[in-house]
Amino acid sequence: MSESAAARPRNPRGQGERLREELLRATERLLEEVGSEDALSLRAVAREAGVAAPSIYRHFSDKTELVWATMEVSYDRLGRAMAEAAAQADDDPVARLRAQLRAYCRYAIGHPATYRLLYETRQTPVGPERLAGHPAGPLVRGFHDALTACEEAGWRVRGTRSEAPYVLWSAVHGRVMLWQVMPSRKDTSRLDRFIDEMLQLLLER
Repeated sequence: MSESAAARPRNPRGQGERLREELLRATERLLEEVGSEDALSLRAVAREAGVAAPSIYRHFSDKTELVWATMEVSYDRLGRAMAEAAAQADDDPVARLRAQLRAYCRYAIGHPATYRLLYETRQTPVGPERLAGHPAGPLVRGFHDALTACEEAGWRVRGTRSEAPYVLWSAVHGRVMLWQVMPSRKDTSRLDRFIDEMLQLLLER
């Protein structure tokens, strides 16, 4: 923890949102160090943010909610990038889906630290009702809606329809990770070609 964090003055009354953002940034920094929700303590987050531990409960009910809120920031940025790419694509559902997938890859390689945080943070198991509120939910629903639009335009999705969004997600994630770690020339056009081939395998007339 830095000396500036330890000496942090109390936020004036009415600046609760500022404290919330500082807690999220502190959590992000610590997760990059420990890599696991289980290894993270609320006391450590409080120390990193320069506040008393009870202050956290004014904004987050428990550690899982704090971790999910921290990851939600990156998922939101990723989702916005994908939505903007789709809006700029041709008025064709497959073209919009292709643009979303390419934007996913560009975000992942353009923000490697925050992207790794999304997938390298080991999270505590929760019940199905709470899992429905995981910050990755909008991403999966976005893939589902994009595939539905393709179906409505006359395309057929190969395989099990309920698993198709996860096929897309795991495929682009796996390809991005290989692209990042393999000692090959970093040519983003290879990612584009992968997406084209993946869509050819997944969709048919």
